[in-house]
Amino acid sequence: MTQCPFCSLAVGEEKDLLVLRTPNVLVVPALKQRRLNRGQMLILPRVHVTRMIDAEPSLIQELYTVAGRVSMAVRQAFDSTGATLFQNDDAPDQEIIHLHIHVVPRRARDDFKLPDPTIEELSREERQHQALALQRALN
Repeated sequence: MTQCPFCSLAVGEEKDLLVLRTPNVLVVPALKQRRLNRGQMLILPRVHVTRMIDAEPSLIQELYTVAGRVSMAVRQAFDSTGATLFQNDDAPDQEIIHLHIHVVPRRARDDFKLPDPTIEELSREERQHQALALQRALN
């Protein structure tokens, strides 16, 4: 079995992509993002949890508290007018089986849809830039 990439983040790998770290939660830019929704962030538990139903209530509370903060900060950091949040756990066709919440910056006429054929992988440099922009907006 291969190492979960989100668990690798939790143990300190790829610190340059880390936006926020709380006692139980991490925030990082999504690797794959929609062209018209740049600045998409992932909120994930530091422990390996695959389903919301298996998470402790205190962890769920912390995940959504952080998601709320991030959904407000993406407006400033990425010039969006709102945000869409959705949560993944062990859904069919899921690539990474680790509970996480997506925060997607929204703009007028961005034609947001799931799944979206315009999703593309971002460079590490672009994700680092997004991480710094959101860190500034959160502070």
